[in-house]
Amino acid sequence: MLGTILHSHYQIVKVLGIGKSGATYLVKDLDLIDSQFYVIKRIDYIDNVRVPSLTEQLFGIQCSIAHQLGKHPQIPTLITKFEVDGNRYLVREYIDGEPLSAQLTPGAIWSQTQTFDFLVELMEILKFFHSFKYIHQDINPHNIIRHRDNGKFYLIGYSCLKDLGSTWQIPENEARNLNDPSYVPYEQEQNIPKLTSDIYAVGAIAIQALTGRYPLEKDSHSYEIKWRDEVKIDLKLVEIINRMVRPDYRNRYQSADEVLQALHAFALTQIPASNRSKPYLLLGAAIGALVVGFSTLRFFLTSTNKPQLAASTVVATPNPPQLVTNSSGWQNYTNKTARIEVKYPTTWQQQDLANIVTGEQVIFTNLIQNKASKNRENISIRVENLTNPQTSLASYTQSTIAEISKYDRAAKIVESSPITVANRPGNLIVYTGRDENSLAVKNLEVWTIERGRAYIITYRATPDRYYQFLDTAMTIVNSFKIN
Repeated sequence: MLGTILHSHYQIVKVLGIGKSGATYLVKDLDLIDSQFYVIKRIDYIDNVRVPSLTEQLFGIQCSIAHQLGKHPQIPTLITKFEVDGNRYLVREYIDGEPLSAQLTPGAIWSQTQTFDFLVELMEILKFFHSFKYIHQDINPHNIIRHRDNGKFYLIGYSCLKDLGSTWQIPENEARNLNDPSYVPYEQEQNIPKLTSDIYAVGAIAIQALTGRYPLEKDSHSYEIKWRDEVKIDLKLVEIINRMVRPDYRNRYQSADEVLQALHAFALTQIPASNRSKPYLLLGAAIGALVVGFSTLRFFLTSTNKPQLAASTVVATPNPPQLVTNSSGWQNYTNKTARIEVKYPTTWQQQDLANIVTGEQVIFTNLIQNKASKNRENISIRVENLTNPQTSLASYTQSTIAEISKYDRAAKIVESSPITVANRPGNLIVYTGRDENSLAVKNLEVWTIERGRAYIITYRATPDRYYQFLDTAMTIVNSFKIN
């Protein structure tokens, strides 16, 4: 095979890989004086298609996809295509560098700076990639190349690409066999990948880089990656990565742009507050004070996304709750006595509770008809006065989980993760169990602690309808404010 000349002038100098999708070669162009190198991929998927016209159509689609993606500066450019003896080939730009797998050797640990820069670059690539509704499905250190000259990361390897527009799909059995399990989330294992599956893969690589450990260990019960106790980096960055790799894809960031905004906000926390509003000091402050890398500077110089800052302070007075209707299908609920503010859908019913025993303040109940169960989805908010004002978030989380297991023997904790609630450190848990009528329910509960009080938001639904309104629940959680 070595030395073989394809299409009259591409000489094979190295076999880069052979898989079910075809073979990949490093070639040099004999027609050029400097013998420039390229990468040639032989496409084998469509060889099994028996209709010649369909074969040509599918090959044309793959070429179109490769051409679209190659417009990004950190994705190899498609040079040309050709056919020889019935075989179909794509010629791509050669990235002179080494795969990330050569750097992420066992025990090699990255700093916070390195990890931050990596996340920014990969999310910028994914933002472009996902804009075409393409899922990569095979993001791993072997398919990320660091350029030898400019040090940038390039994303390669599109054998598993899934087009959500359904113009091109690879066979299911081959899609499942081409991926490294350490970087594959549950929904992709079930062959129902989402755009967030790629986000999970990048987060998993970041965890590998921070821990120096491979393969990554996943909890057999919750499916979470075990890693948070092994690293010493800013907790805000830990939270970002943790949200990228949550077992349930609905609880992850839903787009690469969301991750970039979170990274942007994190970068701002590394700059003294007094300098954040002074553009002329920004570059100097970043260079002098940031603990993250050069990608941070690009945020401040090129990003148009503004970070979400903490809510302004409002003095609490014993006034009744107030409702303000807006035109977007959501209403604002404010309870100045409890010092809370939140948005909820206009299709949900709001009811004040003011339970001095349990601390419940309000409950929002879904009004959309639920024929499958007498129970309707609901979200409640309660404010608990802590016996010990010095109670930490960690100890409160531990005791709450213990109480859930104590009072509901059927309870099963599915997930427990750090989360930001009302711009404060908090915790999220998902658990199944039984309600007061012994009916099966699934719960999402988040809480945070502020000045001797615990603020708890609980979403409850039957398991069959839980995901149907999970996005609504997370929108409510994200809108929650403590004034």
